[in-house]
Amino acid sequence: MRRIVITDTNLGDGSHERAELGDGYDVTLAGVLTEDEVIAAAQDAEGLLVQWAPMTERVFAALPDLRAVVRYGIGLDNIDLDAAARHDVAVSNVDDYCIDEVADHAAASIYAHSRRLTAAARRVAEAGWSTAGIAAPLPPAQDPVGIAGFGRIGRAVAARVSALGFPVHVWDPFATDVPASVTRHATLAELAAAVHHLTLHMPSTAETAGAVDAGVLAALGEGGHLVNTARGALVDEDALLAALDAGTLGFASLDVLTSEPPAGVAAQVAAHPRVLVNPHIAYLSTESLPQLRIRAAVKLAALLEDAAR
Repeated sequence: MRRIVITDTNLGDGSHERAELGDGYDVTLAGVLTEDEVIAAAQDAEGLLVQWAPMTERVFAALPDLRAVVRYGIGLDNIDLDAAARHDVAVSNVDDYCIDEVADHAAASIYAHSRRLTAAARRVAEAGWSTAGIAAPLPPAQDPVGIAGFGRIGRAVAARVSALGFPVHVWDPFATDVPASVTRHATLAELAAAVHHLTLHMPSTAETAGAVDAGVLAALGEGGHLVNTARGALVDEDALLAALDAGTLGFASLDVLTSEPPAGVAAQVAAHPRVLVNPHIAYLSTESLPQLRIRAAVKLAALLEDAAR
């Protein structure tokens, strides 16, 4: 019987995973979050299901029986992929998870800001029934949207906002078959300068860390709207706070921050009057979490079968 360890999860008790994997697997829910705890809990394990636990060189080196790791979610920030390759451990994310949910959330953020819903609601709460101080919305056809990252989620956002009448612009140096109806840009700053809403759908890597910097925010401008449902690390939060304080950026709708719960600069950004912050819920729906658990188990079983060949 193959030993599987769920290192950590806030998604459930492992019942979906056990049911999907079946009788040939011994599935243990460990509830561990540090290197030492993972090493102790995962001895003799062939496969791991991981949410936030660190999968480092030290962890891989201490688990010689490990053959496969699957992360609950899309990002692989907590897994050292080079170390996994050195130790011949296959790694996967659940890359078809919550595509619609995140795209819906980003598109809703854009449309809500375009219609000034947050500004209007806060105005009523603070000053009563008045339109004073609420900027008149632009028609969607005059309110272009920029999408940074044109993968599955970026394309799903494009489909949603274009259906509402927003012109769509993109920046993605790796994207192919960009539709003729979409305007492509050579740099992120060039994209920001061409649009009113900039929504981020890039992976978090060493190369993309802080990609939305002071220059990009300046290009987006005082009427610009930043949307981030991807990863907090994509944004230079010091630059974001400075732009919001100076009024050189109009608004930010953020589902993710560099620290969650927010602390330090992230807490100042979250509390800013021109920010709408959500507690990392863009992935959430009644279907998304059960499907994430089932798909993670399916992917782990497939990786282990491949490793056994």
